[in-house]
Amino acid sequence: MAWNRRLAYLEGYLVITIEGDDPEAFLNLALARSIILWDITINNNGSIQAKMKAGEYRALRSLARQSRCRVRIVDKRGLPFFSRRLRGRQVLVLGSFFFLLAIYFLSTFIWIVEVKPGCGPLHLVTPDQVLAAAGAEGLKPGARKKDLDTRALELALERRLPQVAWIGISFHGTRAEITVVEKANIPGTEAPDRPASIIAAKDGVIKDILVIDGEGRVKAGDTVRRGQILISGLILPPRPENNPGEAGLTAKPVAPRLVRARGIVRARVWYEGEKEVSRLQVQEVPTGRQQTAVTVQVRGRRFLLKGPELPAYTSYRQENKVVALPSWRNFLLPVELIITTYYEVRTRYRQLSYEEAVRVAGEEVLARIKEKIPPGASITGQKITSLSKPGDAVVRVRAWIETEEDIGQVVPLSGN
Repeated sequence: MAWNRRLAYLEGYLVITIEGDDPEAFLNLALARSIILWDITINNNGSIQAKMKAGEYRALRSLARQSRCRVRIVDKRGLPFFSRRLRGRQVLVLGSFFFLLAIYFLSTFIWIVEVKPGCGPLHLVTPDQVLAAAGAEGLKPGARKKDLDTRALELALERRLPQVAWIGISFHGTRAEITVVEKANIPGTEAPDRPASIIAAKDGVIKDILVIDGEGRVKAGDTVRRGQILISGLILPPRPENNPGEAGLTAKPVAPRLVRARGIVRARVWYEGEKEVSRLQVQEVPTGRQQTAVTVQVRGRRFLLKGPELPAYTSYRQENKVVALPSWRNFLLPVELIITTYYEVRTRYRQLSYEEAVRVAGEEVLARIKEKIPPGASITGQKITSLSKPGDAVVRVRAWIETEEDIGQVVPLSGN
């Protein structure tokens, strides 16, 4: 019966009511004529409601006259009637189609990126650090899932975050989940009391040094190079003193001690950079006018559906959006919808003065230098020097930024 109902939906069926003195006689006559009725119910007023095929409705006229009953159509159902209703609602059909197409198109992007700890809470990295590293590698809201290689992203994030032991990336609809497992301390190698020294992570001039544990090797005012020992974890014993009258006696040697150096070493550090700026600035200013073209690409061949092949603008900026059809059973359909938008732009020229060019180049190079300064460093001074002359068409500047920061880096010592 389930198959018959599905077939009736494809062919179309009617919901009818039978009213009169003897509705049962009408049903007997219909049964005798092999007219199929189903879902027969008796209403409170004595009428009968039933369903029948739409193609057999004309045969009911003679049965109604014989049984002195009235047959009325309550509803028309099935695919033929549904398609007839849609013929007059083309805008609704097209709107529904493009709505579903838009939903599918948006589902191919990542809109939410979350960080999930793998084993307990995170201590060595923060979720913001993981999200920033993921964004730098391309995993951020608005990224297309098709363009993301999860394995390559995992390896790249592990390189960017040396504090983690493993990173896993999984997609759940439009949400990307980053699972982070931090490195654990390995007994004998990464224990917090393992002997270590503090070395200079970069060049600088020592401003302050506070030795908590270990032996200080530099003092305020010293110039240090990268890799130079600042606080040593190797504490040498004091030299033995020979008192008069103890000649010939040898003092018992004292073995050096290995400790984990602890302390703070703040130094003055300089960063520098150079930048060139042309005094003749060329800018593209949008006019607000735009044109859109829709193209279908099938196996490398393109067919224009809507819009111009080339815009009517002399200068323009072009943006392409590619919508691919969904795959079916791992079979990728070779059909793509390309939506091209042309934005008209107007070229504007501006001649900078020498002072303006120096200022623009200086601001750009300072912004680039500040990206290299680590968090926690305080800027104590900056300077911009022009390397060009007022008559030059291209202005070149050099900038310095002076900071005060902790340059100490812990390096483990060998137990030997």
